[in-house]
Formats: sequence, structure tokens, C-alpha cells
Amino acid sequence: MSAPVVSPPPPDGAPPPLEVASRNGLPRKLVNFGLVLVVLVAIIGLYRLTPTQKDIQDPVEVHGIVGKPVRTPRFELTVKSVQISKKLRIPRSAPDRDSLSDFVVIEAEVKALREPMHLNKVSIKASDGTTYLGADRSGLERVDLTSYEFAPDIPARGVFVVEMPADKVPGAVLQVMEKAFLNDLEPQATIPLGVSTDQLPGLRKDVAIFNAADAL
Repeated sequence: MSAPVVSPPPPDGAPPPLEVASRNGLPRKLVNFGLVLVVLVAIIGLYRLTPTQKDIQDPVEVHGIVGKPVRTPRFELTVKSVQISKKLRIPRSAPDRDSLSDFVVIEAEVKALREPMHLNKVSIKASDGTTYLGADRSGLERVDLTSYEFAPDIPARGVFVVEMPADKVPGAVLQVMEKAFLNDLEPQATIPLGVSTDQLPGLRKDVAIFNAADAL
């Protein structure tokens, strides 16, 4: 029977073998931990950059500025001016309409580019994210731009009317689309109104008066 093999004792001052192995494994653990962190960061970054279903289905914004035409594949829109009032005078309709907030009346020029069309969705998005839809007042549907059928290459002038608090107008953006529903990936004219707080008094009218939409 052979005698058991006995490891020689470590030299004076040397750590035990188990301690040496533990120390040698520490750098490897740190490397593995670092790799895990890198992978986690990459996964989180990829998740944030990946378009969501909402992003894929949102309208496609076409940006413009007041006074200059913004051209989408379907129509061209130019915002001319903005007025604000507590009262709205609708052509061929009486009496004047009153608002507990304010009427924001946007004069604009529109031209269809391909075929006859309507602009069925108009809204103003405030800087706090609140969206105000076009006003729904009796008689307005017959005279504003949302009621007008635009002929190709024939510009028409009229107004969009949105009911909202005047103090929400600074920093707000006008949004105009052809379709009110099923408008995924449809072009949306997006125009900052460019109104600052100190400009509000100059835009306010006793009564907002406008002409019915008509071809130029």
C-alpha cells in the first residue's frame, strides 16, 4: 500500500493555497461583473431607441412657421395671422358666440396639391401637452376652412377656430390634417404660432370677425 502524498508546507510568509486561488479569481469576477453591466446598459439603450407601436402609428409631422407655406404631400398651408377674443362673429349667423375661455382665430391659406380634399382635423397643442380641438359652434361648420372643399392648385383663404384659454397660446402649435380618423402615418402640418405672453394684449379683439372660406 502506497503512502499518501503530502503537499509540502508553504514557504514562510506565503498565503495558504486557498487564499491564493481566491485572490486569483477576484479579477475574473470583476471582469464578469463589468461585462454584465455593459450588456444591461446596451439592452436598456436598445429598448429606448426601438420605436414603439405608438411611434409607428403616429402622424408624420411636417414642420413650418407662420407666414411661410408648409408643404405636405397632400396640401400646402400658410398661416397668416392670429386673433383672440371672448366673442366670435360667424358670417351669416347671429347672434355673436360667447366663450367662457377664448376663441383663437387663425387666418390661413390652403391649397390642395393632388385632388379635391377637406381638412377634417384641426387642433392646437399647448406647451403643457394639452390638445384643444377645433371649435364646434353652430354655423361655424359652414364657413370655416374645415368645411371647405379645396380644389387642386386653387388656393383658398379662411380661418380655423379653436376654443381654448388665451394663456395657453404662448408656445402652442397648430396641427392640421386631412383625416380625422385612421390617420396613421398621414402627413400633419405642424406650425408653432410664435406667440409670446407679452403679445397677447395686441392679439385680443372685442369681437373676432372673419370672412367665410373662399377661393382667392
